[in-house]
Amino acid sequence: MRNSTAKNSVIVTTLLSALFFCFILVLGSLSPLADSGPNVNTFGSTGLWLSLGMVLFLYLLPLAFYLIGMHFLKFVMAAFCSIGLLIAASTLLLMPALFLFGLEDFSGNLSSIIGIMISCLGLLITNIVWFVAAFKRPSATVQESV
Repeated sequence: MRNSTAKNSVIVTTLLSALFFCFILVLGSLSPLADSGPNVNTFGSTGLWLSLGMVLFLYLLPLAFYLIGMHFLKFVMAAFCSIGLLIAASTLLLMPALFLFGLEDFSGNLSSIIGIMISCLGLLITNIVWFVAAFKRPSATVQESV
């Protein structure tokens, strides 16, 4: 019972994490950040679609192998989850700084900043929940009943 519940939790939180990460990419392409340099993805561009495809591939491939029984891939997913935590935390710190001290284009675009920050916060929370779901030890009462 515990094993299927834990597996379902890992599946749901992995998919939510992928969704939040994709939201960050899309919202970033809609914000003034898309005009900040020559190598930045703009909304609807091939680069954005390739980025989204790469993110989904890196999330879904290890998840698919985990689902067919290769449970050691949980550690690969944990490495990606750690990278996602780092990206979300650094972006959460960077966005207010860009608004206050950075790009002039950002001063009139508070909704872009709020959208990206909400997605980053969702990614941060989801990835923390993923670690709990993936590595939580079964309680003593669950072990005794098995």
